[in-house]
Amino acid sequence: MRGFCAKNCGGFMPVWRFSSIIGILFALSFGTQASANTLETVQDRGLLRCGVVNSGVGLSEIDLQGHWQGFFPDFCRFMAAAILGNADAVEYIEVNYVTRFEALNADAFDVLMANTTWTAGRDIDLKLAFTHPLFYDGQGFLAHRSVGLDSVADLIGDKTYSVCVSDGTTTIENLRDLVATNNLNLKIITFQSVEGVYDAFFARVCDLMTQDRVALVSQRLNRAADPSSFVLFHDIISKEPLGPAVRENDPQWYDIVQWTIYATMMAEENGITQQNVDTFLNSAEPEIQRLLGVVPDIGDSLGLPRDWAYQGLKQVGSYSEIYDRTLGKNSSMGLERGLNALWSDGGLLYTPPLR
Repeated sequence: MRGFCAKNCGGFMPVWRFSSIIGILFALSFGTQASANTLETVQDRGLLRCGVVNSGVGLSEIDLQGHWQGFFPDFCRFMAAAILGNADAVEYIEVNYVTRFEALNADAFDVLMANTTWTAGRDIDLKLAFTHPLFYDGQGFLAHRSVGLDSVADLIGDKTYSVCVSDGTTTIENLRDLVATNNLNLKIITFQSVEGVYDAFFARVCDLMTQDRVALVSQRLNRAADPSSFVLFHDIISKEPLGPAVRENDPQWYDIVQWTIYATMMAEENGITQQNVDTFLNSAEPEIQRLLGVVPDIGDSLGLPRDWAYQGLKQVGSYSEIYDRTLGKNSSMGLERGLNALWSDGGLLYTPPLR
């Protein structure tokens, strides 16, 4: 069974893959207790529970063998390697854009690893904590070429166009702001899941769909028999810093998620890869020695083994390796790094010192 449902597609109930909805509802009915120690829970369980959204090719999807793959699942695997010494010690819990935060606060999983936008409201009102973004994106539009649109400016006028969008997201909020600001005649058709949006758009229910641009590129590649039949607008109508979220009641766990992300970026900064990481164990560079656990580092403070970063890099790889094989030059997506390059290459990826 798929873990999604559109409002307008027959009334299926959204479900969480590989998890018991009864158990989650039980947790919700009794309230979420303050997590005593998420790390201890993960270690005792022997598995990292990672909340994921089926976002499509490159980002997060289930392959023909039933395995999760993509940019965000790879970061789940890196975390599992760092914490448990085994990149495969991950249980993926599928949620949709409506249920994801409720499920996280109900302890249905340990970390939400998806294309989730960090906003003030979510940070403050939902009692969540967002780490360093994994991917910087912006909201865009994809239109059927036959409609004759190629920019937001073309939407201005008396003619009404229909647009598919996910409910419960910043995407629909940004769209409503755009409509109000520019007095656009758009018929907004909402769905509970991004899968519902994609299904409806490619079935010609809507003239356009709006989503993070990387997701639009992914879906055009994945679903279109002829990608040239669709137009991706150049317009970007929002800032979308996408990345992990955790419950805010466990600062140690937040630090673990944060620093495992930084470790992937530090490795890229120093030219460390999955293939050559062993050669760096003899490096004389103090930061590399600390990163790979050759000398004492922050592992003890985090409650992790000294070789936590080494395990993640050896089993999964650096940020550039994860990006390139899922979204970048070695993938079907072929996306440039852009804002998601290191600061030294003109991007926004920047890490604090490891000391």
